Amino acid sequence: MASDPADTDQPMPVSLDSELRGDALAVLHDALQWRLTDARWGAVAQAVHAVAEALQSGNADAFRAAVYDLELAGPVRATGIGNTPIVPPPGPVREEINELIQSMGGRG
Repeated sequence: MASDPADTDQPMPVSLDSELRGDALAVLHDALQWRLTDARWGAVAQAVHAVAEALQSGNADAFRAAVYDLELAGPVRATGIGNTPIVPPPGPVREEINELIQSMGGRG
């Protein structure tokens, strides 16, 4: 049975199993708490955008890969000593993450 694209009850076009959905929501929620350099936030922004595009396109494999890339873009345990400031997510990144969480049925 095909779903109507205008059906607003259908929160996402990708069919996600509960494990993948849970993993994606976990990393998205974690990302809201990350403190990174501006350069790292650039990589996170690209990964978050890729997650959103894969979700909208309905490509589960691309979605899985984008979630993995987002995890890799996050903080690392070993950090260099220096004057590079670490900051919370920039507004546009935070907004896109929250929109993704809500579109996947999670709580932002």
